[in-house]
Amino acid sequence: MSNRNSLEIPFQSWYRRFAGQWYMPMVKAIVGFSLIAVLPLLLDLSILGVSLADFFSIEILIVTLMFATMSQAWNIMTGFTGYFSFGHATFFGIGVYINLKLLIDYGINPWIGMLVAATFAALIGISIGYITFRFDLQGHYFALTTLAFALLFWALARNMTEFGGSQGLFRPFAQEYASGSGLLAFQWNGQLPYFYLILVFLVIVTVVAWAIKNSAIGVYLFAIKEDEKAAQSLGIPVFRYKIFAIGTSAFLTAIVGTFWSMFYITVTPQSIFQMDRNLEILLPAVIGGLGTIAGPIVGAIVVFPFSEIIRQTFGNIAGFDRIIYGLAIIFIVLYSPRGIVYWPKRFQTVWTWLSRTLNTGSALEESDDQ
Repeated sequence: MSNRNSLEIPFQSWYRRFAGQWYMPMVKAIVGFSLIAVLPLLLDLSILGVSLADFFSIEILIVTLMFATMSQAWNIMTGFTGYFSFGHATFFGIGVYINLKLLIDYGINPWIGMLVAATFAALIGISIGYITFRFDLQGHYFALTTLAFALLFWALARNMTEFGGSQGLFRPFAQEYASGSGLLAFQWNGQLPYFYLILVFLVIVTVVAWAIKNSAIGVYLFAIKEDEKAAQSLGIPVFRYKIFAIGTSAFLTAIVGTFWSMFYITVTPQSIFQMDRNLEILLPAVIGGLGTIAGPIVGAIVVFPFSEIIRQTFGNIAGFDRIIYGLAIIFIVLYSPRGIVYWPKRFQTVWTWLSRTLNTGSALEESDDQ
């Protein structure tokens, strides 16, 4: 019997030993965020006459990171507790409108406005949680209730003249409340500083999500997700931890809302509270992997750039790009309902099976020859 090499990749055994180390998640995070950080520098890199700038812009990258951050915050609520929120546009919109209102009417610095807006969003989230959890709303009842609040805030923003009504609000120039553009003003003349700022926000929210998941709080939240009644019977104060989850999620989502209000010149109720906004917040986590830390980031990197490629490729046929995009999303969900982050494990399973099958076939052939 000959010593035929298996299809196992050379560094597979080394990687298995490395993957078991305690510092492995930190190494993966550093590598991943470092790769994201250099993306703007690679846009103009041309290979065989094709560059990333032909398909993407820095604005697309910024939008991708914004929704990755919001989806990470949404994941703390839904991915950790199992309570599916369909109304996180509420907290996103609060971050947008409260910050702009404080900035326009009172000249309050956006950084302070961000904290005020995030705190107010957390209070609204806690209030929504108190109402829904007190009456033990679960499943689609909880999802519909959160959607109702999003529609309520949409109607308020559209009809209240104090918030610009249907015309929305316009971001003031930096000179109107600060000495000029820069970090203090939360405004820059170019888009590159916005990219690195939202990347910092993404890192912070990811660290918060990781810390929660790997703490006793995370154990309690996932216990609620698995079996809430059993968790309660064990003495876990499920009501308190669900309130914590929705409050934290709302706070972090509103921070991205403030960033949005400072990145775009104008905001309208339609652009902030529309139904698509709720889908765009939750989709990266659902596609990437619910309850995982990497899932919302991987999902956003797949969903939004892919959507832009589809739009540019099939955009000349009205609606056809949305059909292709929808079919692709359906395929991803059906192929891997647990999320894209589990694809490597599935590939490894297939690779192992293929390796064993071919090795078994080779052994049988050699025994027949003998």
